[in-house]
Amino acid sequence: MIISSRGFNLFLLAIYAGIASLSCLSCSSNSYEGMVVAVELQDTPEGSFEGAKLITIDSQHPGKPAKILSNDFESAAAPAISHQGRYLFFQGKKEGDQAWQIWVTDLQKRSTTRVTDLPENCIEPAPLPDGTVLFSREGTVKGKKVYDLYSCQMDGTGLTRITFNPAFNISATMLQEGRVLYSSSEQYPDSKTAVLMVMRPDGTKSEIYYRGTGEPAPAGGGAESAEGYTYFIESSGQLSRVLHKRPLHTMERLSDALPGSFLAVYPIEGSKCLVSYRSADNEPYALYTFDADTKNAPHLLYKGSANITDPLLVASMEKRPMILPSPVELNNPTAILMSQDINHSMIPVNSGITGDSTANRIRVSTLEGELAVVEVKADGSFYLKLDADIPLRIETLNSQGETVRGPSIWIYLRANERRACVGCHANPELAPKNIQPLAVKEDPVLLVAKKKETSH
Repeated sequence: MIISSRGFNLFLLAIYAGIASLSCLSCSSNSYEGMVVAVELQDTPEGSFEGAKLITIDSQHPGKPAKILSNDFESAAAPAISHQGRYLFFQGKKEGDQAWQIWVTDLQKRSTTRVTDLPENCIEPAPLPDGTVLFSREGTVKGKKVYDLYSCQMDGTGLTRITFNPAFNISATMLQEGRVLYSSSEQYPDSKTAVLMVMRPDGTKSEIYYRGTGEPAPAGGGAESAEGYTYFIESSGQLSRVLHKRPLHTMERLSDALPGSFLAVYPIEGSKCLVSYRSADNEPYALYTFDADTKNAPHLLYKGSANITDPLLVASMEKRPMILPSPVELNNPTAILMSQDINHSMIPVNSGITGDSTANRIRVSTLEGELAVVEVKADGSFYLKLDADIPLRIETLNSQGETVRGPSIWIYLRANERRACVGCHANPELAPKNIQPLAVKEDPVLLVAKKKETSH
């Protein structure tokens, strides 16, 4: 999430907070302006937020004890601030045996209301500029636990599911350009390493944003800075970033020369970030400031008796993120998928094939098994009309029926979506050839799924 640039100098955080406090008195009643909100973890198993508290840290007096913001909750975590700096969303539970739900605090009115009221765990909210909020909702697919991304209004109405692949789709954040960045790790048939994905807020145009080159992989989602970088924590605890313009080819590890590990990052201004960091394994995670350009040792901002993570700064964005138009039409339950050449790929052919290395057909499968085998045109193109919101995988086959490449990751298309690709597993940055594929000179091949399985 991009935060406003107001002459903020991270290492003079107290000065900024004082200015912010004065300015907010003149324009609003948000006395939290300039405060840092974070999560204080309890002594629970790794990855658990049971008993966690939302705390506020007075950046004018970093040595002062933190104040608990979530006194009415047994557990609260995953804070996210709206672009105007007024609404603080979080996941919370009043009692330990309840499911996590999404809540929102109006920082001006100092009132907290419930957003979701669902039987499943609802976690990690991401407020959108149109006033809605994304979150991850727990479900199951083929006996595997998954998380799907949903959106709704601030009062919980207008509940809409936007992801349909059998995966952990979590840690969504809003990008300035209007798309949503999130972490996705497939869970069926087998668990796979997480990758960063990007899509429109309605679930269309989902594609790979960044994947590691093996271990370590991104741990959780990413956070965009105003300087055009996306920061994230790797599963090894390293802090890294990529250029938003070329995320697949610009990974830069920032913490190679530093001891210890990072748990969370939140860009503020320029190359400066708030980070959750510890210099040794026997230390608790504390809040620090870190300059990604100098890569100097982080500067301590606040240290408590327990682990502190997921910091954010209460401030409005200088520019509201874009609101993108949506092609989704729920009264049209089909979608179109076209590929220009299935043999154009950056992935080597599967080992062990004895026949042709050039494919001339594709196999399309759903969660229920094979849906169809479709012959491609002489130029390698195909043109399909499919049921919307059905997860499917594609693999390319040679004339001997062997799988040349694939199967692909699980993909899905929203109602009325039109999606085209250069090839199978082709470089996402590659522009298509300026030619008309042979397949689109005919009507699309109609494929109807045998069964629709939902996870709720």
